[in-house]
Amino acid sequence: MDILATTTAIAGIIIYFGGFLGNSFSILIFSQKELRKISTSLLFLLLNVFSTLHLLSLIAEFLDSIYNVQVIPNAVFRCQFLLWLQNTTRMLCSFLTTTITIDRFIRSEYPVHSRQLCTPKNVFRLFLIYILFASILHLFFFYPYNLFDVKGVCSWSYNSVFRLIAVSIFPVVRFLFICILPTIIMLGCSGRMLYNIQKSRQRIARKTNDQHTTVPTINLSTSRATGTVTNQQRAKIAIDRMLLVMVLANVLAYIITQIPFNTYRIYYGYAGEIDYNQYTTVRSFLLMWSSIYFSIGFYLFCIASPQFRKQSLSKFKSIFFCYRANQRQMTSSRNT
Repeated sequence: MDILATTTAIAGIIIYFGGFLGNSFSILIFSQKELRKISTSLLFLLLNVFSTLHLLSLIAEFLDSIYNVQVIPNAVFRCQFLLWLQNTTRMLCSFLTTTITIDRFIRSEYPVHSRQLCTPKNVFRLFLIYILFASILHLFFFYPYNLFDVKGVCSWSYNSVFRLIAVSIFPVVRFLFICILPTIIMLGCSGRMLYNIQKSRQRIARKTNDQHTTVPTINLSTSRATGTVTNQQRAKIAIDRMLLVMVLANVLAYIITQIPFNTYRIYYGYAGEIDYNQYTTVRSFLLMWSSIYFSIGFYLFCIASPQFRKQSLSKFKSIFFCYRANQRQMTSSRNT
């Protein structure tokens, strides 16, 4: 357990620091005007914002359980508000991840209807429903007797209905909402999208072969117009391909990182007597492991999508040049 605690302590610092840095970069990229017009990009922007909030909510528990440092030694803040914020943001991120996959699935399966369904306005409507549902579902964390026990640990009073709900019933409900259903939906949609991509490539290959067998006779003006349209189509296809690769990478990362922690929470609720120090250490490690998903997005997208790397470099260059221009302007104004 000492090795596990040490690993958690070191890896946690790297994951949380890297997560805040990466999420900040992702928010910067997805907040661009051209990307905000696309529903998938807007969903990714919301996902990164609430992933950052989730990481913030985990820091207090991480410092408390690993380093025995209480950021705010207040039972209402630590045991009620923080637990409510952790679970609410985790569920919101789960819903947003699933919606991202459904969004790309609709675009690939029903391209005509996607123009009415996959819009930023609908994203905000769905998000409002998600945040109301997740917030209300976790209000039981504000139960007045959810306080510190004699050891200074958040605990529900024994022989309590609320303890039964929090420790035994709710983990199963949460596992259903943020693991089972999202995993089934995301795997189904991803499989169908890959199938559609394969079919699309086969159609394009057949068209290309047909074009090679005919001799085109196109005048110069038509050729230029077609070239302009083709460039616009290529730019749109590049963004679509970038978003699709990011969706598939996002689904894989979600499944790998989220299932272990939520499974252990169910085990703890039904295991009966368990050594608390052992539980705290294992929970901290699995919580740190699940935090990887909320931290790795930017780096995963950079590895998986060349187009995302291109967008990122372009944004960083523009920020750098703006910074240099402001520095020069400030220097010239001081000299005058």
